[in-house]
Amino acid sequence: MEALRRGALAEATPLLSPTMVRVAPLEGVAETVGLEAIMANAHRLTADYDIHEVTADGPLLGDGQFAVKFTFDQTHRPSGVRRTARKVTLYTVSGGRIVREEVAYVDPPAA
Repeated sequence: MEALRRGALAEATPLLSPTMVRVAPLEGVAETVGLEAIMANAHRLTADYDIHEVTADGPLLGDGQFAVKFTFDQTHRPSGVRRTARKVTLYTVSGGRIVREEVAYVDPPAA
């Protein structure tokens, strides 16, 4: 969580299974499989944005799962529109690594 709060995604990457599954239907692809494909999707989704701040609230712990609420302060470069986007992600852990993430958007991604 501390790595996510600092925006240090590279520090969190070793905790992700290389075969993890991301379920995020509002992102245009219902399910993405594999860490490489998930990272490519993240790059696609953020390519036109300047991310000013990310806050991560949580984790909310469950049995083999935890949830995190993310809030993004971001500007869409082509339009200059600055907005806040929020999502809740449920992570499933197996063998000490995150194997699945399911994303629910409070504010759907901009088209």
